[in-house]
Amino acid sequence: MYKKFIKPKKQSTENITDFSKSKHLFLLTKIRSPLSIAFIEYDEDPWFVFVKYFKNKTGEITDSSMIIKTDCENRVRHLISLGYKLKK
Repeated sequence: MYKKFIKPKKQSTENITDFSKSKHLFLLTKIRSPLSIAFIEYDEDPWFVFVKYFKNKTGEITDSSMIIKTDCENRVRHLISLGYKLKK
């Protein structure tokens, strides 16, 4: 007996344009990398910041995390040491 193949549902993906109204603190890019990193202020609580990794061509968010605003500068410095360039 064969089981009927059920196609998995496509997960809904976030896009960086969904956060266009939010305040972008930093934008980092790396030469020849398909990804960029955006630091976006959390609207409901100014103590927190979203860190969103997204594809340059499509704007699809591939990874997301939330950090405390006081740790932003340390995280940006770390990413610059890894070869990212500050765009904004």
